[in-house]
Amino acid sequence: MKKLFDISKIIKQSKTFFIAGHIKTDGDSLGSALALTSVLTRLGKKASVYYNDDVPDFLKFLKGSNLIKRSVMKTDVFDCAIILESFNFSRMGDIISRDQVKKIINIDHHLSHTNFGTVNYIVPSSSSVAELVFNILEYMEIKLTKDEAESLYTGILTDTGCFKYVNTTPSAHITCAKLMRYGLNADEIYEKIYEKKTINYLRLHGMALCSMKTIINNNVSYIILTRNMLNKSGAKDNDADNIINYTLEIDGIKIGCLFKEISNDITKISCRSVRGFNILEIMRTFGGGGHKNAAGCIINSGINNSIRIISPYFKRMF
Repeated sequence: MKKLFDISKIIKQSKTFFIAGHIKTDGDSLGSALALTSVLTRLGKKASVYYNDDVPDFLKFLKGSNLIKRSVMKTDVFDCAIILESFNFSRMGDIISRDQVKKIINIDHHLSHTNFGTVNYIVPSSSSVAELVFNILEYMEIKLTKDEAESLYTGILTDTGCFKYVNTTPSAHITCAKLMRYGLNADEIYEKIYEKKTINYLRLHGMALCSMKTIINNNVSYIILTRNMLNKSGAKDNDADNIINYTLEIDGIKIGCLFKEISNDITKISCRSVRGFNILEIMRTFGGGGHKNAAGCIINSGINNSIRIISPYFKRMF
């Protein structure tokens, strides 16, 4: 409660707000940012959302997503920066410097984080940042609009994988029930996010699925995603965001990985695991981070060599 009180006090005292989340924005980060910006604007504050990359197509239905800014003037100074789901200040990308903000509210739910804020509201047991943002607004006794509720619901829906990931908690469901009371249509949100895809998106996923293999006595599965697949399919880079989810759909798989080619000598690794298999420590070994059952890292090597490098670490878990 002390954290909520402190955050509430900063929000009430501040007039100008810089709001941003991590690079490669997702539904949780963006939905939370848009809801906060809308609420603060209604309270008579001056608030804007900043991201240095494009909004994924499946999130463009969220109100305010077309008003996101890319950069700030070097002379701009904000009373408060609200940073979402970023383990450090630079995780947002090169948008703003620390000396351009007077106070920082850091909101996150990752185990790997740094307390870089004036107030650090970090709850690793939370399903999402959207749930934490709702807690703040509820504490401040702020009633939401339907659009604001949709943005926060989108955050929880996407970060829990439609309520099927291990971070799905009773609190997540309770929060969603409260959000639904504002009149949102859960089925319509699901349809916009998960059922309306471009043909290029589907082609990319088909190519990726053809690369799927299992290793370590069928306990681990992985998918390879190359730059050539992206180019050949005509898909956008963020069309690959959900491909990792296929890896845990094979019966008996405990750990699933996506090896994404960034360049000839850089590979981004995303991992998911079932309950009881903590992959975070392995990702931390390579400078990555995340959650116990959803984490990632980058290896400075090609895809095939990256698989050889990291596989022994998974083997030790069985």
